[in-house]
Amino acid sequence: MKIKTKAFLLSFGLLASILIPLFFVIYYFYSQYEIEEEIESLQQTANEIISHNSSMDLLQMENNPLLNAYLPNHTLIRTIDPSSAVRNQVSNSNEFAAFPPQFMNTPQAYLDRFQDEAIIIVRSPITSGTEIVGTLEIISEPRELEQSLYHLIMITCLVALGAIFISISGSLLLARLLFSPLSRMITIMKEIETSMEIRKLPMNRKSKDELYHLADTFNHMMERIQMSMRKQRQFISDASHEFKTSLTIIEGYTSLLQRWGYEKIDLCTEAIAAVHAESIRMKHITYQLLELAELDHESKLSLSVFDLVSLCRETIQLLQPLSTKEIRLFTPSPILEIEADRLQIHQLLLIPLDNALKYAKQRIDVHLESHPSHLYIRILDDGIGIPSDELPFIFERFYRVDRSRSRQTGGSGLGLAIAKSIVELHQGTIQMKSERNQGTEVIIALPRKKTFNSSKN
Repeated sequence: MKIKTKAFLLSFGLLASILIPLFFVIYYFYSQYEIEEEIESLQQTANEIISHNSSMDLLQMENNPLLNAYLPNHTLIRTIDPSSAVRNQVSNSNEFAAFPPQFMNTPQAYLDRFQDEAIIIVRSPITSGTEIVGTLEIISEPRELEQSLYHLIMITCLVALGAIFISISGSLLLARLLFSPLSRMITIMKEIETSMEIRKLPMNRKSKDELYHLADTFNHMMERIQMSMRKQRQFISDASHEFKTSLTIIEGYTSLLQRWGYEKIDLCTEAIAAVHAESIRMKHITYQLLELAELDHESKLSLSVFDLVSLCRETIQLLQPLSTKEIRLFTPSPILEIEADRLQIHQLLLIPLDNALKYAKQRIDVHLESHPSHLYIRILDDGIGIPSDELPFIFERFYRVDRSRSRQTGGSGLGLAIAKSIVELHQGTIQMKSERNQGTEVIIALPRKKTFNSSKN
């Protein structure tokens, strides 16, 4: 069932659930009010007859003209002695003659049924001094009341039909106004699914309702998908180029080996070394690609509290024997505790330090800074630097400032992309400041305490 139909049925059902009980309540209270008014009118007639006439006149035989003066339409008036015998009786309806007379020494007024018709009965005692000598009985058929209630039923039915018609029309109009944009959205989404073409939904800038926010969210999602697809295509293109270059080199040297390898030992040695180097490079790129894929899909970290100063010293001790360039550590405190994934932070330190060792001239400085909510790691080198126009792209995958130099140093253009992914998993930030021939500074900010979903060891 469509949402439009559900909304229509819901609004119709809600209106019916309100109108039907309301009409019953109105009918009940109006009928009670009219019955009480009719009974009160007959009681006033009875009181007027008793107060204006003596008991002897009322009980005198064949004194009907006296009662005729008070006779309403569709009514019977009679006087009854203590033996329940009728003394006088007037009526303009023969139906009530068969109704049995009844002597009562107390006033009565109530609604009853006689011959399947509603009747109102009023009885008032006739007194002579302190003695009750008879009963004045008035029996009336409330035809005006029945007509009034019938008119009420007709009016309420017409009002109900009008309200239902207005409700149906309003519900259909409201459903069309509300769900037409939604239907257009569904149509466009189906077209996107069929054509696989990224399109945005049209938005009504004047209306800031839920449908506007839905379209806005969908458009943002389409932008992210489009950006992701563009990055994926660029990633595939860059990865293909990297592998194509290595495979071309391997193919060229293997062709030389097939032609001259068995005759020229020097050429054979050079070809084998080149093939081995390119194979190692391809293996390194493959591992880094797998690592990036894991970081892109991994949402949990193995958190633990550890000393960042000790981890920096371990990393420096690991890299220092590989280069003659000096790596110095500066820290405001001998212990700086942080809650993070220790293995990933270790890898995060290795990436910029390895880059600094490749391009620094003499030394690399590592500064740790402590702030209330974050720890900062600043890695500075005195290397060749990076042009300012290259800095916005430095964290993109396969991006390298100097491709020829990167190939000589074994760079793949994936290290800083991995570093950025690790930092973002820890909800931190990483940025790079550099000028040509002025050195480079990498600034990493990491939160001290866990503020994200993770799994602890």
